[in-house]
Amino acid sequence: MIKNLFFGILLVLFISSCASNKDLVYFKDVNRSAVTVESAEIYKPVTIQPLDVLSINISSANAEASAVYNRGVVSNNPTTTVSGATDQVGAPNGYLVDQNGNIQLPILGNVKAAGLSVSEFKQALTAMLGKYLKEPYVTTNIINFKITVLGDVGRPGILRVQNERISFTDAISLAGDLTQTAIRNNILIIREQNGKRQFIPVDLTSKNIFDSPYFYLKNNDIIYVSPGKYKSTLAVDNFNRNFGIVSSIVSIAITITYILIRK
Repeated sequence: MIKNLFFGILLVLFISSCASNKDLVYFKDVNRSAVTVESAEIYKPVTIQPLDVLSINISSANAEASAVYNRGVVSNNPTTTVSGATDQVGAPNGYLVDQNGNIQLPILGNVKAAGLSVSEFKQALTAMLGKYLKEPYVTTNIINFKITVLGDVGRPGILRVQNERISFTDAISLAGDLTQTAIRNNILIIREQNGKRQFIPVDLTSKNIFDSPYFYLKNNDIIYVSPGKYKSTLAVDNFNRNFGIVSSIVSIAITITYILIRK
């Protein structure tokens, strides 16, 4: 009887440990016994939105004529830069996209930007400048592209992105990954676009995240990770430590009792 009880307790402890570890696994539905090949979603460039700040640099055969365009409105938006390559604070000068989706450029006046990708805007602007400049060359990007990560992650905060391309998994990694207490199958992406706010649930325990239209994030997206049963990793650590001590004591006691009975 005692022998069966002893092995029963060990089995329960083993199953509990496996269940606990299983809850922390990402992409549970991936076949890990063989190579699996799936078609990958082609990345779609983000489109410029109102309140984006564009860095625009214009050069031409006449440097003096093109210099007038290389001025912008200062964007005072101090945040910590994590993505791209820097950890600097603040944003460089740029042109603010107004609520109507336009920027104001010298000589050209209102120039439509919202709804276009950065590449499309560059092409359109180059064509417009061709009327005033000889061999114009335009470089531009969104300089206030940022993602906010909140909740049960290692380093919650604002991630400033320099290349307009960041995936959901990139953002989670840059934020220090999820803690042990985080809920992995119901993470929220909060997105404001075209005057509407979306609350998008994401399951990081499934590989389907890679095929999601929300895998690549957009400017000003917010990721919120809910905490699980325990409020902090420390609480879980204390629980595991105390449970381990108690389990060891019980196991030793049962073992000693079993040995004495056999004698």
